Amino acid sequence: MQETLNDVELSVATGSESIRVPLSDMADILELIARVEPLDLLLDRIATAIKDRFAIKSLTICLLDDETGYFKPVTVKGFVDDQAKAIKGHAYTLERKRDEFQEKFRISKDCYYIRAEELTSLYNDDVDYIQNVSELGGPRESRNEWHDLDYIDFLMKDRLGNLIGWIEIDEPQNRLSLSPEAIGRIRIMSNLAGIAVENSRMYDDAIGAMNESQGYLDLIAHDIGNIVEPILCHLDSLKGNSRLSEADNAKLEKAVALANEAKSLIHNVRRMSEVRSAISVTKTEYDLKHVLVKCISSIQKDHPEKDIVVDFDCSYEKCLVIADDLVSDLFANLLGNAAKFSNGNQAEIEVTVSNGHSAWIVRIDDHGVGIPDDKKELVFSRFAAHPANHGSSGLGLSIVGHLVERYNGIVTLRDRVKGDYAKGASFEVALPKAKVR
Repeated sequence: MQETLNDVELSVATGSESIRVPLSDMADILELIARVEPLDLLLDRIATAIKDRFAIKSLTICLLDDETGYFKPVTVKGFVDDQAKAIKGHAYTLERKRDEFQEKFRISKDCYYIRAEELTSLYNDDVDYIQNVSELGGPRESRNEWHDLDYIDFLMKDRLGNLIGWIEIDEPQNRLSLSPEAIGRIRIMSNLAGIAVENSRMYDDAIGAMNESQGYLDLIAHDIGNIVEPILCHLDSLKGNSRLSEADNAKLEKAVALANEAKSLIHNVRRMSEVRSAISVTKTEYDLKHVLVKCISSIQKDHPEKDIVVDFDCSYEKCLVIADDLVSDLFANLLGNAAKFSNGNQAEIEVTVSNGHSAWIVRIDDHGVGIPDDKKELVFSRFAAHPANHGSSGLGLSIVGHLVERYNGIVTLRDRVKGDYAKGASFEVALPKAKVR
């Protein structure tokens, strides 16, 4: 007979106890602490797993709110909507819960069974957990019977042992007290759920910090852009002024170049932000031939200081790949680099498209200053060194690297003339072909 995960058990030591745990439970536990996801999704998965696996009719998960210092129900299962809403409005102090986490209620480490007969006081909000107040009975008929006012709390703690919340069993489906085996298994899950909650909160904090820093970055880029544009306009208005000396005109040209470099940097910062944040962006078919023609036609406009000649060789009617609208930035940055790092005021660039087995291959050769062998592996890094006398933020090729990875492609860098880097660079980008429908 074939065994299932529920048939296979492991013995888990917890202090002085040893609990038999089905392998399926361990798989759930490992998944809880291995995955990092938003807190609300994590808590819903924890609650659903316990509810389904242990036949629980209703349960709640309470967590510590760091801002207020209160413990609040954040996940509620098995209650009608009005009840769930009322329960989520509760808030518990640590002092009140300490009254419930007394030795007389403890049935295992970090596990407390509060039975109706042992309650010394009943709070108004306790009634919200009762499914039907009119049927609230008196004494239970047997010790094993579940009473409407019973509940079991499984504590959740962080890695330092601090209480961060609890999982509360409010009613089993069979209206009977949970077996020692079920209690032991839920307790293991609650212990590791505490670690999972801590991981998730760290994840949420990291995402919040990233979003906040991104907001500052967008604001700074916007404001600097608003400053650079008027500067360029004023500098352009000075061109051709007969009163300027040759030295002044040289300084003016330098100032214009620097302002344009700042403008390019702002553009690349914004594009890098889009590249790194839009992970699940919708992709569609793009024709590489059309993209390249558009980029080539724009390169002269983007680099008016250069006399640019591009030899474009593509004999195919269409070269379809799966990408997004940032694919133009990929090739615009490669062409821009080829123009920027050319020698003198002229730039010769060859662009060739070839048909690979499963990919379209675009090769861009330049006749510029080239890239030494010891720099080739780092060229797509944000902080790669650049040729002397050529100012650059380094973001252009970093964007290329990110976009090629995003489109599941490959980019390689070689010398245009093998063995002589000083005669120019050759970038080759291979992007998977769009599947024929």
